[in-house]
Amino acid sequence: MSEHGRFPFGQPNLERDMRLPASGPAAALVVGVYPSAFHVAWSPPPELDTRPADLRRRPFIASLAVDVEPIVFWNGNEPDPDDLLDQWKQSVRFRDSWGSVRPGLNGPSGTGLVSSYLEPLGLSVDEVAMTDVVPWFFIKGGAVSQASAIERLQQFANELDIDGGDLPARPTVKSLVKLACTSPRRESLRAELVGADAPLVITLGQEALDAVRGVADHVAGVQLKLRNDDTYGREGSLEVDGQNLRLIPLAHPGLIRQSAKNSPWGIAHTEWARRMQ
Repeated sequence: MSEHGRFPFGQPNLERDMRLPASGPAAALVVGVYPSAFHVAWSPPPELDTRPADLRRRPFIASLAVDVEPIVFWNGNEPDPDDLLDQWKQSVRFRDSWGSVRPGLNGPSGTGLVSSYLEPLGLSVDEVAMTDVVPWFFIKGGAVSQASAIERLQQFANELDIDGGDLPARPTVKSLVKLACTSPRRESLRAELVGADAPLVITLGQEALDAVRGVADHVAGVQLKLRNDDTYGREGSLEVDGQNLRLIPLAHPGLIRQSAKNSPWGIAHTEWARRMQ
């Protein structure tokens, strides 16, 4: 069993390995914060679903994390989510008495990474390596969150004999960066920065930038605190074990996706992408 807990229905919260290019050397290494997950849409058996009939056409939970994502920054399409669902159902020995499932919302950050980050740099997803500073999944709290989705499932866990899961809560920014900069992750993250053998490192989000700065031997020429001004995306450099790499720190795709195009972050990222093209 994983030391990082279990997803609902019982799959272990395993660590994700660095994703390498399909072939050839990596043109860049993309560094995110922590992995996403494979999500399903779930509804309880009809006899336990107390919603009005017209609402039962919608899933009881639209997007429930139930397993690790198949690859870092998965786009939700390849591997095929229906194939993954079949494999997952076999792994957890899914019973019809547990309700109904289908693929949920998957891959928005992976899709956004390609269109809004790699393409402006003239890169394809097949020629970059990808990793996260902390390589296992966490759940966010709040009214509309994975924590609340799991709580809704757990209302039925005892009656349906479902494993309700035991996933770690998302740490604070400071705690997450400390995890990345403390052994054993410090050594393995440094090894990935060197082992990817990529001339360029792209960090996504403040935590990713702080963690890379924390494990590198030297960083220069970049924003230390991400700002949505005209210095956003300014290229600098980092050094790890004598290897000198270019560094571009950017906001996380989730932040850009949730920001309006005319918001300060949306404008800053759009302007950066325009300058790169």
